[in-house]
Amino acid sequence: LFLKPMRHSHLLFFIATISSQRPTMSLAAAGRVSSTTSSSTSWPQMERPNNDADDGHQSSSSAVPAIMNYVSAETTEMSTRRDLGGGDSTLVGVIWEPKHVNVHNARLSATEMSLDKNGFELQRSGEDVVGKCQEIDFCSQDDVVDSYYPMCETLVENSLKGSTSIPITCVCAFDHNVRSNDHSSVGEIKASQIMTNEVGTAVPQVQNPAGIVHADYTSISGPRRLGDLSNAPKLNDVLRPKLLSQKRSSLLDPSIVQEALDGKRRYAFINVWRSIDQDNPVKDNHLACIDSQTVDKSELRTFKIHYADRVGENYFACPSSPSNEKQHSWCYYPDMTMEEALFIKQWDSRGNIADGGSERSTFAIHSAFLDPTAPKNAPPRKSIEVRCIVIWDKE
Repeated sequence: LFLKPMRHSHLLFFIATISSQRPTMSLAAAGRVSSTTSSSTSWPQMERPNNDADDGHQSSSSAVPAIMNYVSAETTEMSTRRDLGGGDSTLVGVIWEPKHVNVHNARLSATEMSLDKNGFELQRSGEDVVGKCQEIDFCSQDDVVDSYYPMCETLVENSLKGSTSIPITCVCAFDHNVRSNDHSSVGEIKASQIMTNEVGTAVPQVQNPAGIVHADYTSISGPRRLGDLSNAPKLNDVLRPKLLSQKRSSLLDPSIVQEALDGKRRYAFINVWRSIDQDNPVKDNHLACIDSQTVDKSELRTFKIHYADRVGENYFACPSSPSNEKQHSWCYYPDMTMEEALFIKQWDSRGNIADGGSERSTFAIHSAFLDPTAPKNAPPRKSIEVRCIVIWDKE
């Protein structure tokens, strides 16, 4: 009943190929460009810490050291300009502050992490789901949309329906990215549509792991994104061909979306992250999340992305402020396999930061990181993340 529109602002699935062949840059490219600390900067490089350093960040069975790319507390508002295919100009207003942290093994946590409280949780899939995943060509947009999106919708609904007494109206997968630190190990993305205009042609690409401490939506872009889902599909919407073939005017019912925007319904964006390597567990380039209970709103900085026709926003984060007694608690799940899915909350309209009066998490700040304990011949990370929108019944 519900399908997809415009692509998310910073987890870009399209990269332009233009006649000048100038390089493009985006958050998806973070992890391969050197960082600077001037008013105009480039995306920072992920670094692997020295596991033998005597600085209180040594590996153990319960934690590994990592270097996370934060922005400094002095950073205020940041911005960039983005072209048709996702290419960014230089960043303005960013001061990077890489920080050594310990990333805790969430598998060994005394209390199980939950989407509602901590902003993320691990779900183990049944053999039927794993069997279906093994049959999917994750490089095929059509196969992902037709076969994997419905699986993600079911997983998210089953996970959330018992968390509140209010029934769920809909769960809809609407966007995805395939990522790897070795693109050749995944292959080329096969798309059913190519985006072209006078600027050039955009073709789908495998993206790099994103090594930036960030959250995907802000108090402005979260509601705006929901509104977009009730509008006509854009040229680069992965579900656009399907919507048009079904003569659908939009992904979501505009009246339901308006009720959510008016505060009459709760809504949330949830990412479903999964390894798509059938043979190997994830040994490096892990995805880590900060326990949302250890994040203070004062540590968030707005990153604005200026498109030709709109402005998108993400949050970057600075290190824990001295006033934050809890300090950021980083967690990851080592050796993730295709049998597991990591749910990451991107925005919750009834979360503590969103409405200011709840203990429920609003989102989980996250980043990829390089593991100093990873074997030198570690297989490349190969993963897919699917974004879902969830809307509940009227309260």
